[in-house]
Amino acid sequence: MRRYPPKWQALKDAGMGKKVNKYSGRMAEHYLCTGCGNFFIARDVQIDHTDPVVDPATGFVNWDTYFDRLYCEVENLQVLCKPCHKDKTNAERKERKKK
Repeated sequence: MRRYPPKWQALKDAGMGKKVNKYSGRMAEHYLCTGCGNFFIARDVQIDHTDPVVDPATGFVNWDTYFDRLYCEVENLQVLCKPCHKDKTNAERKERKKK
């Protein structure tokens, strides 16, 4: 998803302007985490699919469905900080294992 335009649009939409980076002391763009509502620099956020690529309820269906869900529109993408993304991913994995 490196050159996937909706990914960059989601990141741009979550931008909250430049603030002082608490780690470096320099000005850096900060992004709003959809999960916790805090601000983070670019290296501390990840783009996440609102609806998982592999649905926990149905699991992997086929490659066509997988790629359709992977390359979605910007409305299905959100910016999460790394801890929120990890928590969401782990919850989805636990849900898939139950089925």
